[in-house]
Amino acid sequence: MASARTEGESGPATDPSLTLALAYAPRDARPVFDDLFALDRRLADAVRQASEPIIGQLKLAWWRDRFAQDRSDWPKGEPLLARLAAWDADVSQLASLVDGWEALLAEGPLAEEAITAFGEGHADAWALAAAALGHPGPPPPDHAALLWSYADLAQHCSTSEDVERVQAAARGQRLLDQTPSRLPRALRPFAVLGTQGLRSLRSGRPMMSAGGDFLAAVRTGMLGR
Repeated sequence: MASARTEGESGPATDPSLTLALAYAPRDARPVFDDLFALDRRLADAVRQASEPIIGQLKLAWWRDRFAQDRSDWPKGEPLLARLAAWDADVSQLASLVDGWEALLAEGPLAEEAITAFGEGHADAWALAAAALGHPGPPPPDHAALLWSYADLAQHCSTSEDVERVQAAARGQRLLDQTPSRLPRALRPFAVLGTQGLRSLRSGRPMMSAGGDFLAAVRTGMLGR
């Protein structure tokens, strides 16, 4: 596996980065953010817990098959699917997030194509969540999504070489040259995560690992950037 999620992977309820960002979600928008990050961590678990790439691929294929179906045909009994079915958006596009996670299952060093697919999958999913909240853009949350997803990937890479590959990809895409665009109030959690990702990628430290990171994130949560 090119890059593995390490032991102790946390979910939306316990990840400090997400917990802080979600504190700035308006009450009526919070369910969409909860659903988005719950799905992201379910896909992360499929990759992290796979003893062989084929096992992870099979688990991810289940989700891809669901997003290829009309939501009315989704199986009953999966609470997350039931919540996603309520989104006012084209949920078939969430297959891009599945593809991004699957790219990490390739053998050998983490390839630039896999890093790009991972980032683009998150950018697509964040844009879809924004549309579900009535904010399809402009500006879309793409920049913030790439910053956070790359930073999250870097801090969970299994080798220092893969960490450098992620950081090099971010630099090559010029993601670190500017701060994310100001987003609507309903999308404030995305802005907070983008700020965390930017500081992490610039410093080479994990997100929320220094006091200044917390203060910068809070400032973004309050002011929008």
